[in-house]
Amino acid sequence: MASKEDKQKRKQLLQEFKDKEQEAKSAQMPISKAELKDLFVHLDSSLQEEDCDDSLTLTEAFLLERHLPVDQTKAWLAQYGGYCDCEVLANVEDEFPKII
Repeated sequence: MASKEDKQKRKQLLQEFKDKEQEAKSAQMPISKAELKDLFVHLDSSLQEEDCDDSLTLTEAFLLERHLPVDQTKAWLAQYGGYCDCEVLANVEDEFPKII
């Protein structure tokens, strides 16, 4: 049976691994963390007023309005399951909990 020290050490190592993984994901982001957070807020607000149309229309409009890289950001969002506006919230937001 593992000692309390062993369990704490494993827990610490796991957290360090998760932190490094998160840093690696963040380093590949084509927009800043603040801009990504603003995108989440924008989508959350917009999707309360209208249903998702299974596209990235709202995301594209947000990116264009802020002069951010549209194609690069859409490709990056797709890596995390963000193929439409509601999936950006459901999937991508879950991948980056420390941003929220």
